[in-house]
Amino acid sequence: MDPVSLALASLCVFLGGAVKGVAALGLPLVSIPLLAWVVGLKSAVALLVVPMFGSNFVQSFQGGLFLANLRRFRVLAATVLVFTLIGTRLLVRLPQHVLALVIGLSLIVLPLVIHFQPSLVVSERQRRWADPLVGAVAGLLGGIAAYYGPPIMLYLMGLRLTRDEFVSAISLLYWIAAAGIFVGVLGSGAASLATLGLSVAMLLPTGLGMWLGQRVQVRLGEAAFRHLLIAVYLVTGTSFLARAIL
Repeated sequence: MDPVSLALASLCVFLGGAVKGVAALGLPLVSIPLLAWVVGLKSAVALLVVPMFGSNFVQSFQGGLFLANLRRFRVLAATVLVFTLIGTRLLVRLPQHVLALVIGLSLIVLPLVIHFQPSLVVSERQRRWADPLVGAVAGLLGGIAAYYGPPIMLYLMGLRLTRDEFVSAISLLYWIAAAGIFVGVLGSGAASLATLGLSVAMLLPTGLGMWLGQRVQVRLGEAAFRHLLIAVYLVTGTSFLARAIL
């Protein structure tokens, strides 16, 4: 990667880290579409694999809920991991415009569903079938292009978690999905050791962005926090549709 491309990639990752620091998600949502214009979609996923793994691991301990969430969401987490490994196989086989179209539509449709149906609530009884279903969909999207976020985000919002519970739980599930992507891109040949070395270097702009974003998060109320989540998904989904069409 030449110096200009490296600088642009670092800026893309910094912006994604800043959004993640505010909303507990948004690193791939913001960084992947920006990086895709610089290095291509498949290389963008590989370049972001280490920052996704590291940033979500740190945030999963927020509120001291790591072990409690691991027990509570063990079925969902296991399903996400398995289907992420399957999805990474599709990453190297599907054309980029097809990937962009699928991702763009999912990022726009799913948030709109919950926005116009705010009374949607997932009960503990419904989790018996919803956990594996959501895990499978999220895992496939995650393996294809690191977009495990929309189904998991909507599902956790339906469980009506508090902000701290939401941040810890979603970061734990994202961390497990990122681990699946890490293993999957290596096993499928989607990333080389050189690319993973650059991915490690992306930890620095990611950490700086998250630090800045977390300074903003503490000032947000619950309503503003939820509105920000929806806005991030809609903007990113639109950018992917534009990429698929252009």
